[in-house]
Amino acid sequence: MSRTLARALHGMARIATSALKPERQASTLALLHEATLQAVAVPTSAGVLRMLCPSNRALHDPYGFGRDEPETVAWIESLPADAVLWDIGANIGLYALFAAKRGLRVLAFEPSAQSFAAMIRSAEANGLDRRIDAFCLALGESAGSIARLEMASSEAGHSMHSITSGPARFSQAVPAISVDGFIAAFGATPPSHIKLDVDGIEPAILRGAAVTLAAHVREVLVEIEGEAAQAIPGDLARLGFAEIGGGGRNRLFRRG
Repeated sequence: MSRTLARALHGMARIATSALKPERQASTLALLHEATLQAVAVPTSAGVLRMLCPSNRALHDPYGFGRDEPETVAWIESLPADAVLWDIGANIGLYALFAAKRGLRVLAFEPSAQSFAAMIRSAEANGLDRRIDAFCLALGESAGSIARLEMASSEAGHSMHSITSGPARFSQAVPAISVDGFIAAFGATPPSHIKLDVDGIEPAILRGAAVTLAAHVREVLVEIEGEAAQAIPGDLARLGFAEIGGGGRNRLFRRG
């Protein structure tokens, strides 16, 4: 019903502007699109976040905040004031921005260009653009390379992308670098806490962060499913981390 109504309204807008010259019609429709960009007010324990959602799929996380991943919200609320959070696989940035609104230092990584752009706009809308550093790149195991992000949909908010599987409907070139390599090359502030949700290459990212994990990281909250469920606990245990909790697919590890 919603999609049918949206198409009907779009058709009405085109009819209403059909008498305009092509350039003026295009400009008017573009302004209409900007005026109807969905801004979702998300109540949080740190105050209201204003999330700008340029696609229907991007509405999913803001409207599910606190219900879809309550353990993630509770973990971010528990982080100390001096925490430096790296959100790896940040999508449109909801949890990264929540952490930044709580006053934490945040670095967010999202290789999908559309989701990254939505995160940047929401950071600006909330006045958090100087508290969160966002990077449109993929973290992995290698010291540095150009990878291809394969996506069933490039629209903001979509997930289940991959830089390891075969061709999908849309492919985007992205720079890829390991956590250790990123810190060494750019002098980035190392994380004390990591939130990791990248749909399949979590083990590779952890291998590329071995030095950082051993030297700086206190806790890792990682979404575990599929083959990664067998590799990740062992990989983290070898670096001195023990599983202490979490819920659902999100599991929490702390360095002893």
